[in-house]
Amino acid sequence: MPKQPLPIYQIQDFNAQAQKERYFYVNSFANHLQEHLFTREPHKHDFYIVILITKGSGTHTIDFKKYEVRPNTIFFMKPGQVHSWEISEDADGMVVFFTSEFYLKEFPYRKLYDFPFFNALLYQPKLTVSEAGKMLILQVYEALQKEYAVPVFMRNEMLRSYLNIMFINLARMYHAQGFKGEMAGKELVLLQHLEDLIEQHFKEHAPVTFYAGHLNVTTKHLNEVCKRSVGKTTNELLQERLLLEAQRLLVHSELTSSQIATELGYFDTTYFFRFFKKHVGQTPEQFRSAGK
Repeated sequence: MPKQPLPIYQIQDFNAQAQKERYFYVNSFANHLQEHLFTREPHKHDFYIVILITKGSGTHTIDFKKYEVRPNTIFFMKPGQVHSWEISEDADGMVVFFTSEFYLKEFPYRKLYDFPFFNALLYQPKLTVSEAGKMLILQVYEALQKEYAVPVFMRNEMLRSYLNIMFINLARMYHAQGFKGEMAGKELVLLQHLEDLIEQHFKEHAPVTFYAGHLNVTTKHLNEVCKRSVGKTTNELLQERLLLEAQRLLVHSELTSSQIATELGYFDTTYFFRFFKKHVGQTPEQFRSAGK
């Protein structure tokens, strides 16, 4: 039987009882899993996610990396990431979804990836908090849930304000656990813009000079910032993004390896196969077989 395309869910897919709200969703994690069993299988979202685990165990796989699920764990996800759950039946916590449009309507001066947990080049999508930290975030979650439940005057404005308070508290927890708060502001902005450019152009196989030129810096400076901040060159970051997309397509699509090579801008399929095996340690078909 042919494999179905990987689902890409929108926020309205998680609001079966009231389709009016299309930009924000909050629920208990237990209710969310019970109402939407399909979320246990690999899928994508076109919105941002913050999930606090208060109970349960298992694993959460995000773009082929497995993370342990346990109480006092918070997961963060950006649009486009592929994830799935293998989790115990007693799992619980709080989940909030929102689109960038929803948040930025109130805070247009602040990019979401100014918060460390939404900057994919720099940080892991998981944070373990103390009991006190969990209670602080739960208070904000509960305020969000209460506000979301009743269509009162300026409800969305209040929801955005609570979201911002939650993000600031979480950013402080990151800082306390070793977030690189001393990174120069210009370097952080440079990496944020580089991440955006890579996402837009990685299939074009543009040289590092293309990215440096768009960022108005030299290739040497760009590489130095990348090495100092994430321990990788600009070219290595470009290769990682291509490999991630190749892995997603191999496991979650019916495209042949040759079709995937073409999709990713490799018109010499032999070169793509060599590139993939060199960096992954398997041929594309071996990786596909192992992922099924």
